Amino acid sequence: MIIFPSCRKEPLVLFEIPQRLEFNVQAGLNPFNKHFFLIRETTNNLSNLRSQFNIPENQTLTIRPTQAIMTTQFQDTDLDFIDEVEISIFEDNPDVDQVAFLTDRVPFNASKNIVVIPFDTDFSNQLETGKINYKVSIRLRTTTPSSFTAVINLNFGAE
Repeated sequence: MIIFPSCRKEPLVLFEIPQRLEFNVQAGLNPFNKHFFLIRETTNNLSNLRSQFNIPENQTLTIRPTQAIMTTQFQDTDLDFIDEVEISIFEDNPDVDQVAFLTDRVPFNASKNIVVIPFDTDFSNQLETGKINYKVSIRLRTTTPSSFTAVINLNFGAE
């Protein structure tokens, strides 16, 4: 039996929109609860990127999540105690959010980096505003061993 690769055409990514999220995680968090961290009004450089790549302001873009990696500020903490990471975007109310990235079963050998899988959703309406609100949700396997600053480097691709 011969298996043919997918015939779906990959979209042409015009440029990447990088974001860096930082938040503090306290020691001793309960593994039976989901923990939420709100990062409000992060700015992006979308207008500068449009200018740099000669994309007119009136040209409609499709903007999709492409990559997210969670680590710690000094990469001094193994993240093997984390079971799930979800990154969503919201406008005003964090309870009305849209998931952009999710890894619902972090491997036990995650070590110092967790790759969070992107959703194939268009976030152009949210990113065109220039100010973005993120909600990071984590579920734990065990209690957090110490306090640390979590860092998530993520990218969106503009098509």
